[in-house]
Amino acid sequence: MHKVAWLILAAALVACADSGRAGPVAFEYPCAILDVHDADHSCWTGMGTSGSYPMPIVLERWLVGAPPSAESAVTLPVDHWIDLAFSGRLADGDGNDITLVETGKAGEQALLFVTDGSDQEYLLTRVAVANLAIQGLSHIGVDLAGLSLPFVPRAVRLVALDLGGQSPGFDLGTVQARVSRDCGPEAACPNPVCGAKDIHPNVKLTWLPSCSAEQQVLYLGAVESEVRQETPVVRYSQPPDANSFEPPALRLGETYYWRIDGLAAMEGSAVRRGAVWSFTIADELVVDDFETYDVWERFLYESWQIRGRADASLEQSVFHSCHQSMIFQYRYDATYVSEMVRVFEEPQDWTQSGVEVLQLMLSGTPGNTTTGDMYIAIGDGDTEQAVLHRGDPGILTDPRWRPWRVALADFNGVNLANVTSVVIGLRPATTDPMERGTGVIYVDDIMLHPALCLEAGRSAADLNADCLVDCRDVERMATDWLADRSRARSVVAPNEPILWYEFDGNADDRTGKAPGQIQGRCNFVHGVYGQAVHFMNGGDAVVIPDASDVFSRVRDAVTITFWQRGDDSSHLNDTICCSNYVYGQSNPAIAIHLGCWQNPGQYRWDCGSPWSFENRLAGRHQDKSEWTGRWNHWAFTKDTRIGPDGEKGRMEIYLNGRLYDSLAGADNPITDITSFEIGSGWYGHYDGLIDDFQLFDYALSPAEIAWVATDGTGLFPEPAYSPADLNTDGTIDLLDFAALAAEWLESGLWP
Repeated sequence: MHKVAWLILAAALVACADSGRAGPVAFEYPCAILDVHDADHSCWTGMGTSGSYPMPIVLERWLVGAPPSAESAVTLPVDHWIDLAFSGRLADGDGNDITLVETGKAGEQALLFVTDGSDQEYLLTRVAVANLAIQGLSHIGVDLAGLSLPFVPRAVRLVALDLGGQSPGFDLGTVQARVSRDCGPEAACPNPVCGAKDIHPNVKLTWLPSCSAEQQVLYLGAVESEVRQETPVVRYSQPPDANSFEPPALRLGETYYWRIDGLAAMEGSAVRRGAVWSFTIADELVVDDFETYDVWERFLYESWQIRGRADASLEQSVFHSCHQSMIFQYRYDATYVSEMVRVFEEPQDWTQSGVEVLQLMLSGTPGNTTTGDMYIAIGDGDTEQAVLHRGDPGILTDPRWRPWRVALADFNGVNLANVTSVVIGLRPATTDPMERGTGVIYVDDIMLHPALCLEAGRSAADLNADCLVDCRDVERMATDWLADRSRARSVVAPNEPILWYEFDGNADDRTGKAPGQIQGRCNFVHGVYGQAVHFMNGGDAVVIPDASDVFSRVRDAVTITFWQRGDDSSHLNDTICCSNYVYGQSNPAIAIHLGCWQNPGQYRWDCGSPWSFENRLAGRHQDKSEWTGRWNHWAFTKDTRIGPDGEKGRMEIYLNGRLYDSLAGADNPITDITSFEIGSGWYGHYDGLIDDFQLFDYALSPAEIAWVATDGTGLFPEPAYSPADLNTDGTIDLLDFAALAAEWLESGLWP
């Protein structure tokens, strides 16, 4: 399927019987993994089917559907997390509605969220197992009674908090949830869940049909606006209980949109338009990552065969990703080549899904022979064609991991729709057929990719980094159009703050009213003004000793400002500061969370009592480069009073003196604050630096925020960044648009 063409797939699906649509509410295992994060890039280990540890595990096999055994488990060390989706809506019933099984009783802890499968989430509780230092299973139950959400809960997220246990980490055996499959007026419960990423191109779409539809029409395409339009379609009959569709293989890296309309004959053939859902196909396919081989069951030599003179084995101390790579010891001369041959049990089709590049990672060894020919060959059962490595021969002696990329178009003499083998080989150079060569190289992560967007070939006008200058880049430029991104801001002196921590070697309050108490192992390093506090460990925090007295002066409005640098963080969301809360019982009246590693990253600003989604300002950053890797000044304001526009309640976020996001109608009062801490809280501890933390009892204006951030000068340390400022003059205007237009439709894709 071509990128610019959209696919309309239609099926006239005879309606399911009511009993088939409104399935019973029952406990189910997850049906899909939506997203995962491995904070230290060590990939995933856990307990094998016999309980042995550590074992490389396959997440989908261990956690999707029934587990492979009662002893298997996935280890989640600190800051690792996983999102698991279910086939229907999570439902409340008698007793616990979500159950977890954890292996080993050694005090392991994790945060448990319920989500819509995308950006909307609610933190249910912190789960923990008994600290008995013994083996055994812990069954943990969570009740959803009384929970009211503005989204349909479809998934759970588990975030590990500590390194407890012998593994170490939270060892997740199984997750089950009470799931409702009750139908409604429209099709629901899509799988993949809306917004899902890294989906296989041979995805099977499933959904819950509507109750009243006698027929259904499914649309699928790569252009959202076209999927939303009314378009005539061809209809195909399906079985009466159909609730799934298998499209032809979709393109790698592409985002697709789909919709299901229902035709209700009992309502005069009225069409019930369905919601538009989306999912994104993975940007690579694994040929071999060497993670499924071991020395006990699945042997390397069963898949990789030797031709000529060579030796191969697994290596677990040198690898590009995860746990192991393949050592290839080569020895060639005028008589023998040296080849490793991967033979596929079933022929592979490398013509589908937009595949254009074969890439593998190599690590060399100093002293290797580099004068011979290194090549990759592909076989189709009848013919084998080799393509020589034409890059730097130093790749054979460089111990750093470097990519070797080959355009599949170069293999024009074989049938790429029937690939039976792939060969990595070395032989004497054609210019010196009597040459001898020896060496040791490491091979890892052999992957298939679409055309690659390499940084070296990308235009500065390619604002969304897709290697094509087009309308999407114009849209990105429009978000910052005419925004003032100069270093200087107008300033007005604010009233005195009611709390001011400069963090110059201590947590003293400059106002003299509420000196902070340092907990954990916080230390102090160079900051924006003098020193800054550095939060590094779980338990690090600065606590206001008498928060109720401090916040008694906060009535109708509040502002919290600080300088922050969190580029060392690996959390999905870090809690910067937080008022009183008890996991599973009460939510904070004030909380600020920033995601310090995820691209593009998340932010959450909660303010109001009682806590509610209506009093949460949240979203994702447009570009990771807006704030990572440097100091940034943040300001969070709320004013519950009626504003000049007549709306009651307004929340705002300012980043480096510029309004970043806002929310109207957030009018819950700022009350009932009895405790407050900086550097830890609701979503877990913060990793990074904070300087010049100030609290005001009113909502500061932009000019007052600029004064606070710059100590009255109005001059920020550096201009607010925007990739759309192509001529770097501090303003996004027609000059930048002209620079973009000069690169219009220029592509930087390789090959």
